[in-house]
Amino acid sequence: MACFFVSLFSYIQGNNNQRAKINMTAPVLVDILPSTGPFCNSSFTVYFYLPTNYQNNPPLSAQAHPVKLPKHKYAAVKRFGGFMDDSNIPTQALALRRSLKGTPWEAPVSAENKGLAYSVAGYNSPYEYENRVNEVMFWFDRA
Repeated sequence: MACFFVSLFSYIQGNNNQRAKINMTAPVLVDILPSTGPFCNSSFTVYFYLPTNYQNNPPLSAQAHPVKLPKHKYAAVKRFGGFMDDSNIPTQALALRRSLKGTPWEAPVSAENKGLAYSVAGYNSPYEYENRVNEVMFWFDRA
């Protein structure tokens, strides 16, 4: 997952068609579709929010593409600390899924994402080592 953040960092440091250095915003949102195949190649899409002055005319890049996020109505969310990595993200997603068992949200979450897809959000600079805030979430549109 780290390679996607390198591309994002390059983009905000001016590797774009406007050569614009863009202030980092929070959260950085990552959609994750875990692989079910034998080679375990999960799919990642990384999003970050552009500051207001770039929203109407976002800088373009071969590595980063402006998109509009889907309009989800609800999310089941679990907050956790520390640095996000390939070992703790799936563990946190599983803990969230288990916490939904027997609740009114279990069925809509399972129906919406077929039990696989989820997102994570990171709110801190990579240079902040204490009191880090992350979230794992399952999106759904009906309760």
